[in-house]
Amino acid sequence: GKTWACWQGAYKSEGEILVFLDADTWLAQDGLEALLDTFLQREGLLSVQPYHVTQKAYEQLSAFFNIILLMATNAFTPFGERLKPGGTLGPCMVCSRADYMRLGGHAAVRGETLEDIPLGKRFTRAGLPVRCLAGRGVISFRMYPGGFRELVEGWSKGFGYGAFSVHLWATALTSAWITACFSISTSFFRQLCTAPLAPNMLWRLGFYAVCAGQIAWMLRRIGRFHAWVAWLFPIPLLFFGLVMLRSLVMTYILGQVRWKGHTIATSGQKRGQP
Repeated sequence: GKTWACWQGAYKSEGEILVFLDADTWLAQDGLEALLDTFLQREGLLSVQPYHVTQKAYEQLSAFFNIILLMATNAFTPFGERLKPGGTLGPCMVCSRADYMRLGGHAAVRGETLEDIPLGKRFTRAGLPVRCLAGRGVISFRMYPGGFRELVEGWSKGFGYGAFSVHLWATALTSAWITACFSISTSFFRQLCTAPLAPNMLWRLGFYAVCAGQIAWMLRRIGRFHAWVAWLFPIPLLFFGLVMLRSLVMTYILGQVRWKGHTIATSGQKRGQP
C-alpha cells in the first residue's frame, strides 16, 4: 500500500530532503521550489493541502470536507503557528531524511487507516515543528473523478477515524462551527417558509449572509468551487453530515470501510483485536 511505497522510496533515496506527494497531485511551475523554501524556514514536518480543482457538478459536494480538514489542522485559525496543528495533511509532506529515518517513517505507521496523522504525532512527540498550510498556487489535485459513488466512499474511508485522531480542542472548535452553520441555516429556512415577513427575518438573513460569506472566503483559498456552494451551503453541509455519519458507523461499529472494490479493516477495529 501507500505506506510501503513511501517507505521503500525514502529508504532508497539519497537526498537530504524528502517530498511525499499523492499520485493525484501536480505542482505549479515553481511549486517544488516554494515547498522547499517554506520547509527550510523551520524544517520539522511540513504538510500541505493541495488546491482542489473540480470539474463535474458532484465534485462541488467536497467543499465542507476541505474546509473541515484545514480547520482541524489549524490552517484556518487566526492564531497561526502559535497553536500546534490539530493533525497533518497527507497529500503533500516534506521533511528531512534524517528525521524521517530516526522516527521510523511510514514503516512505523503501517496498518493505520490514515498514516499522516500518526506520522505527524511522532514528529510532535520528538519536539520537532509540524506545520499545516493550504497549497493554492503551489500544488493542486483533483479528487474522486470516478463519479459520485467514488466521492462518497473516498470521504467515508478515513474522515470518521480522523475526527477523533486530531487534538481535542481542534475537534471541539470545528464541531462548534459546524453546529453553528447547521443552526443558522435551519433557522433561516424555517422562518423563510413560515413567516418570511416577520421583523426578525432580517436578523436571520444577516446571520446567514455572514456565514455564507465566511464559507465563500475559505473556499476561494481551498479550491475551485462555484459561488452557489457558499450561498446555498446547507446542501453541501447536509451531504457532509450524512457522509460523516456513514464514516463513523463504518469505522467504529462495522469496523471496516470500502474503497475501490476492496474491504479495509479500520485502525480502530484492529486495535480492538487481541
